[in-house]
Formats: sequence, structure tokens, C-alpha cells
Amino acid sequence: MGNKIVRYGLISTAQIGLDAHLPASLLSKNSEIVSISSRTASKAKAVAEEHGIKQWYGSYEDQLADPEIDAVINPLPNSMHCEWAVKAAEAGKHILCEKPLATSANDCQRMIDAANKNDVVLVEAFTHRWNPHLRKARQLISDGTIGKVATIDAALCFPAEPDNNVRYSTELGGGALWDVGCYAVYATRFVLSAEPVRVRGVGYDSGDWGIDTTFSGIMEFASGAVANVTGSMEQPFRCQISIDGREGRIEIPSMFEDSGPIIIKTADGQNEQTITTPAPNRFTVQFDEFSECVLTGKTPDFPAEDGLRNTAVIEALYESAYSDHAIKLDLETTGKP
Repeated sequence: MGNKIVRYGLISTAQIGLDAHLPASLLSKNSEIVSISSRTASKAKAVAEEHGIKQWYGSYEDQLADPEIDAVINPLPNSMHCEWAVKAAEAGKHILCEKPLATSANDCQRMIDAANKNDVVLVEAFTHRWNPHLRKARQLISDGTIGKVATIDAALCFPAEPDNNVRYSTELGGGALWDVGCYAVYATRFVLSAEPVRVRGVGYDSGDWGIDTTFSGIMEFASGAVANVTGSMEQPFRCQISIDGREGRIEIPSMFEDSGPIIIKTADGQNEQTITTPAPNRFTVQFDEFSECVLTGKTPDFPAEDGLRNTAVIEALYESAYSDHAIKLDLETTGKP
């Protein structure tokens, strides 16, 4: 690829694209958002003009047909990720896909197969894995700083009103675990550098929406570590992880705060160390790495198969909740459920 800049198209006017990806792209050394699409031309035009985006399209198909676009950002509702990622791959566009990669492991594999067949890069956009505090926790656990990990508690929760909210739609892949609990699942897998071998889940629907408004799950690991993961759309905001080992504890009070602290405590509770982690915008770091892969052929640090494994864990948690049974997984050896 002869370009030094990857030209991106935003598929849809979803707020995360405008509020997070767009400002981050302005800070990126090798990325530029050059277009946006919507299902209606009037909305695409209005949003493009408001946000200073050069080109707009009244359909996703027209945007994918534009030869001036190298890659797309896919922030569509969860259930639409697979369809439009496959279409983007078939159009020769690289795909940075919002989380979750898809709402089934089978759909994730369809996306991966399409990307491989068309020689494009596909990555799931889990930005908090770029934050230094989560990476530091991963390193400390690997180094044995807190000893053998016994338990983990991870959660992302916030209040979300149901009116005109895709999170409350069964057809669009809504639900607390898909939308926010997935972060807790991912953070746990990330800091342990391991996959769960068995999961149990419980979901609650507070208003007969047909989706879980709160979900809590238990993930068991071969090492003996047990993680409790929570996602909720009906409680005050929290986004944290704590890891307890035999010799100490690691706490990250805010997983989404780019420069947030990491707190390390000894087992006797007598000593505490707070490490600050100055960091750039995690969405910008994600852009820089993804664009580097597009421009140079570098293998992504976190390829799409990682997204498939996270989706497989979420599927298993839902299956457990529906069946009232623990579900076994074999992701370490096979990479698939």
C-alpha cells in the first residue's frame, strides 16, 4: 500500500464514532476519517457538515463502493456487525469493528473468513486493552507480584434509559452482557492472559424487554482463579477491576480512564503503592496500531480471533443463564468453543 495515511469511513452516525473515533483520528499519525454514511442522505449530510467530514453517503453500500476509502469503522448495532463487516471485506475494505465483534462465535468466524479471503485486516475495537494500567496489571500478574491469583472482580455498569435505545432491543443484539459486561469479560481474560474453562451466568430483565438489564457471571480458570464479572444498565456508573492473589491485591478503580492509577496492596494490608499511568487517548493508540497493520502488513497485536474467543465466553455465559447449568469451554487448546 503506497499511502502513508489510512483513509477511514464511518459506517453510520453512531455516537461512539462521532464522540470517540472522530476526535481520536485527529490526533493519529497515520489515520484520517474522510467519510460518513447513514441510511438517509439528509442525516448523513447534516452530520458530515456539523463535524467537518469531507464526504457523506445516503447508504452504507455507496460508501463501501468508494475507492477512496481504505478502511471502515463499524459501530453499527451489535447484530449488524457481521453482515456489514463481511460486505466491507468483500469490497476490499479493512475493518475496525466495535465490540462485540459479533453476537455469536459462528458469525465471528464468518467475518474472519471473509477478511482472510479478501486479504483485509479485521480487529475488534476493545480500547481499554491499550490503557497502561491494564497492561501493568497483566505484567504484575505474569511476574507473580501478587502471587497466585485467587479471585477477580470486574464490572462495567451505568444507568441507561430504554427509550430509543438499541441496548434494549433483542433484534439489534442488546442486553447488559453484550453491551457492557463484555468489557469485564475481556479485562479478566486480558489481565490473566488466559481463557476460562467453565462459566456460570445469571441474567435479570427488569422490564420484560426480552434482554438482560443486569448480568452477573462467574468464570473459572485452569489455574484455579475465579472471576466475577458484572454488567448492568440500571445502576450508578462503575468501571473497575480488582485482582486478589495470595500475596497481594491489584486495584484499577477506572478501566476507562486513560491515565488512571493502579493500586497495589500487600496481603497484610499494611503497604499500598499507587502507580500513575500517564497515557495518550486509547482510541488514538488503537488507530495508530490498526493503521500500521494496514500500511505495513504487520499482524495485529490482538487479531480478530481474540474477539471470537471473547464472544464465545459471552455466548457460554448466556447459555448458562438460560439453561441453569455451568458451561465448559476449551478455548486455550482449540481457540474455539
